[in-house]
Amino acid sequence: MSLENNLKSIGLEEKEARVYLATLELGPTNIQNLAKKAGIKRSTVYEILRNLKNQGLISEAMQGKRKLIIASSPEKLKRNIKEKENLLNQILPELKSLDNAGPIKPKISYYEGREGLREIYMIALEAKNKRADWVSPIQSVVETVGEDFLEKYVETKKRMGYWIRSLHITSRQVSTYKYLDPITFKKTLRDVRFSPQDIDIPNTIAMWDNKVAIISTQKEGFGFIIESKDFSISMKMFYDLLWNISKPYGDMNFDNKNVGDEKNEKEDDDLDYWAKQ
Repeated sequence: MSLENNLKSIGLEEKEARVYLATLELGPTNIQNLAKKAGIKRSTVYEILRNLKNQGLISEAMQGKRKLIIASSPEKLKRNIKEKENLLNQILPELKSLDNAGPIKPKISYYEGREGLREIYMIALEAKNKRADWVSPIQSVVETVGEDFLEKYVETKKRMGYWIRSLHITSRQVSTYKYLDPITFKKTLRDVRFSPQDIDIPNTIAMWDNKVAIISTQKEGFGFIIESKDFSISMKMFYDLLWNISKPYGDMNFDNKNVGDEKNEKEDDDLDYWAKQ
């Protein structure tokens, strides 16, 4: 990019840039020589010089009866930009208060297949405050992303210092799941509660920052992330309502029976999505 174009990029008009560069190259000079060097009519140069003078980029001096045009140091350009930046910082809060943006569409990202659903879990680890809320129907989770992956995920987030509230769906529990043991809850940075038995939520749901992720059962094999402040607020309100009517492990009176056995038997004949992969 030429010097002229560079000067245009930082705010000078095309002819202002040409006159300023010509003045720098010539040193102290008169209007006639400046107009010739810049390739601009003398009548036009007078107006341009007024603009450049207002910006502090040129000055005038008398040599006898002759008026000379003198370019200011290029450092003046830098100071001008800094002054504009300072002014912008001063008025920015007021400008923001006037901002009346139009409708904002949520950003929706779609994922499918086992690897795609695993990616949603990894994206959730990018939460700014290292916290998330999960609705965890463990049977569905194990079937969609695999128990080995899930265990590695829990250990990864633990190393990151990443806390979650995990709301287990009691009707879809798996008694053999390694991290169902309450001794592991705090060790793996999880606050865990169990939903009332009559609440059945088959899909996994996660909430962090302004994002909400929905992960289907293995029958459908898809998931999506919605990035929307209002939607996120609404979903978190529903989450808190469900959390407040759910109970900690010690209040559930779990026995040795898999509390999800009946649900497992009911779904034995369902289509195994992953068998087709």
